[in-house]
Amino acid sequence: MSLFEQTSRPPWPWQEAVWRRLHEQKQSGAMAHAYLFIGDRGTGRTDFVREFANFLLCDDPESGRACYRCRSCRAGGADHHPDLLSILPEEGKKDIGVGQIRELTEFLSLNSFSGSGRVAIIPQAEALTLSASNALLKTLEEPAAGATLLLTAYSPGSLLSTIRSRCQLLGLPGPDFDTAIAWLRERLPDSHSISDERLRELLEAYGNRPLELAPALSAGQAPGFVALRKMLLDLLEGKISILRAAAEAAKIGESEVFEHLSRVSTILIRGLVNGDVRGAETRALAAALPESGELGFLLEFHRQVTRARKLLAGPGNPNPQLLLESTFRLWVKADL
Repeated sequence: MSLFEQTSRPPWPWQEAVWRRLHEQKQSGAMAHAYLFIGDRGTGRTDFVREFANFLLCDDPESGRACYRCRSCRAGGADHHPDLLSILPEEGKKDIGVGQIRELTEFLSLNSFSGSGRVAIIPQAEALTLSASNALLKTLEEPAAGATLLLTAYSPGSLLSTIRSRCQLLGLPGPDFDTAIAWLRERLPDSHSISDERLRELLEAYGNRPLELAPALSAGQAPGFVALRKMLLDLLEGKISILRAAAEAAKIGESEVFEHLSRVSTILIRGLVNGDVRGAETRALAAALPESGELGFLLEFHRQVTRARKLLAGPGNPNPQLLLESTFRLWVKADL
């Protein structure tokens, strides 16, 4: 086992090659001023970038990792490091605005408090508005000395080509099934009661995203997700009625069901957009949808699920059974 795998912190085993490359760049003084990390959600992309930022700011790195003993590491781990800035959409908003990028530019232009430089992270670079993207482009064209900018995105095509060309592009791969299973077993002692075959089935259901499956397993939610996904396929194939499906889903729990429905629709939408629907069962579900307008239908379905989740979480008293029935009724319309 390598040094990088002897820890409960990222990089995770499937990210080790990328981490080694970055470590070598730092050791040789060949660091880029900006990096764009491309990777799927649920595979540790954001964890990797945050850990890399901590490593860059660490006062006493060892064995290619942040030491987590120095004052800089303790501040970074608590999200209070004065040389670290993370830019996310403001509360209640979906986009990152130009004002936030101006704040980032000013932050990077200041002198480092620790002497290790300054690091800024944009974990959801897809959320940049056009004006924010143009403002960021100016920052990339005139990088501040000692500053490092770390961007992440699901797909490079979601960003302006001029931004991509000014960043070093690094793909963060997801794990193969054997690696993901080993990782889950190491971190979830209770998983040893689950066979490898069953874990593989659950990983397929979650699009081979172990960091999404792990909390679901801990909370006992993963079997419900698999059952619901099969129920959706049975509905499309006419093997189960809407009323029976709603009754069976209610046994899982309405809140959990709508959370699963949101995950299913998100996985399908992202898979269709990227041309990469993962898992045999999920591919079967995608194949059962009509080719004409399938993406538009899934977006409409996802909006319906989101509305239902808000109603259930709100102050009103909606009828959960009727919400389930109306949602499944909309789903069945996909086959009309």
